[in-house]
Amino acid sequence: MPCRSVLALALSLALASAARTAPAQTAPGGSDPAPADSAHVLFVGLESEDAVAVVDPVAGRVLRKIPVGISSEDIEGVHALATAPDGRHYYLSIAHGWPYGSVWKLTTDRDSLAGRTNVGFFPATMALTPDGTWLFVANYNLHGDPALDSVSAVHTPTMTEVAQIPVCTKPHGMVASHDGRWIYASCTRDNVVRKISVASLSVVDSTNMLTEEDRARNAVCYPAGLALSADDSKLFVACHRHAEVRVMETASLGAVTARIPTGDGPYLIRMDARGERLWVPNRNDQSYTIIDVASERALATRPSSASHPHTFAFGPLGEAYLSMESHAVVPGAIDVIDPETFEVRRSIPVGLQATGVGVVPLAPSHFE
Repeated sequence: MPCRSVLALALSLALASAARTAPAQTAPGGSDPAPADSAHVLFVGLESEDAVAVVDPVAGRVLRKIPVGISSEDIEGVHALATAPDGRHYYLSIAHGWPYGSVWKLTTDRDSLAGRTNVGFFPATMALTPDGTWLFVANYNLHGDPALDSVSAVHTPTMTEVAQIPVCTKPHGMVASHDGRWIYASCTRDNVVRKISVASLSVVDSTNMLTEEDRARNAVCYPAGLALSADDSKLFVACHRHAEVRVMETASLGAVTARIPTGDGPYLIRMDARGERLWVPNRNDQSYTIIDVASERALATRPSSASHPHTFAFGPLGEAYLSMESHAVVPGAIDVIDPETFEVRRSIPVGLQATGVGVVPLAPSHFE
């Protein structure tokens, strides 16, 4: 993947500078523009466009699109996106490939490829350890027969797949503990959650997400997204088929301690930076739910501006950014959501099937 030309880089710098100084176009009742020292951009994966959109959320526009993938004849499917702790790199899971999917490491300053490695079948979500050294990738195996599927452990400095850890059938959701010791993976078809040791690269604990009520009704949870409390003591699991988030203690994975109603089809949930609120995209009914972590109660459910909400990322002032895949040729979008009122400030069309989203601060080091 070649770097942009000098002219294109100069244009991007000019647009970024304008984004820091131009007044924001806020929606009625919206908040004032963010101060310059909180300026940032969004990197958004476009699964059906084989591209990453770089978005100015204040001006509400796409600054540029970065093509990714190898084949010019096939949609390869950008799915998850994770930003490195220092903001200099980001990682993409590319779902399709022959015979395997892959993970790409790119720079945030000049859109150049810094590394790439093959992983398993149809890599979906990813979890990055807090120090940025290890990336864990759920190999969802979307089109394969039921099997013992894996989570890939990737050493990010060298972009080497060190291990494929056998976990379950079709792992999907992933989250890393704040102390960097553990990775949790949800298993959609097995209705279980696995706990992986970063030190040993092996599964060390497991729990079944089904309750006695589920078993009596022959119902499933289909655990999708995962999130952890700020102190890593509680694990939140999105039951995609139950319209609820379930809570359990992490010290010894076991019984569900709380069940929090959401909209239909909770998906890739995210905890805000302060660990106070859990944000839930409801994939099946075009909405999102905000949960108060302390009380374990839903504060609100609001409609999103496009269909198939995917996941969230958060700005430095607490702004929530919701990616929405939309459908067919209708462009996916990013909703900019006020962290206090929970209302959509603006919606930004970004391209076909918006999936993973990451926040990167604007700083001179990004354009060295």
